[in-house]
Amino acid sequence: MTRLRRKALVALFLFTLFIFGTMMGLRTLKPSDGFSDLAPGMDFIGERSERRRLDVKDVVVSPGQFHMSSSDTKVVFTRSDREYSIFYDVHIFYYLWYGSPSVDNKYIHWDHVLVPHWDPKIAASHAQGKHTPPDDIASSFYPELGPYSSRDPKVLESHMAQIEAAAAGVLVLSWYPPGVGDDHGEPTEDLVPTVMDAAHRHSIKVTGETTGMFSPF
Repeated sequence: MTRLRRKALVALFLFTLFIFGTMMGLRTLKPSDGFSDLAPGMDFIGERSERRRLDVKDVVVSPGQFHMSSSDTKVVFTRSDREYSIFYDVHIFYYLWYGSPSVDNKYIHWDHVLVPHWDPKIAASHAQGKHTPPDDIASSFYPELGPYSSRDPKVLESHMAQIEAAAAGVLVLSWYPPGVGDDHGEPTEDLVPTVMDAAHRHSIKVTGETTGMFSPF
């Protein structure tokens, strides 16, 4: 019994020593030694402000121009007042199916039907019907621009500016085939060229997804 207890204490000591050594080793690592490149834009603010030299993959171009090889994912753009980066391995999904009375004469998708609970017993006691904009909308978060219309040029320009400020380089446009819309929306294929033009003004690339597939434009 004493021998077994002694072995357990030795094993516990060795395990503690291993954990201590691992922690000390991790403390010696610098951010550049880890996986920070896998999360672009998530580096420390202090390091970002001090980082003046471009990385090997960085390419300095003027806005609206893309001079980079197929392996490059980051481009640094220069303007008269600032220098900013865009990461083309960061994608943002974007939907065109929203409408408002000021532009579309009615709310579209903001007044989506209330999604029932998956448990029929609980669903029976839940509210039914549709959302009632502008106060009650079919969204988990209330948009800063309010229940907007996707056809509003000012809204589209604001969205592209926000995406550019977030350093995301690719817009994943959710779309339906021509003349087709979902059960609660309307066809939006006529908006695709407008979105592509707005994205281009902010150096953003556009791709599309439908039925789970990606389609480059």
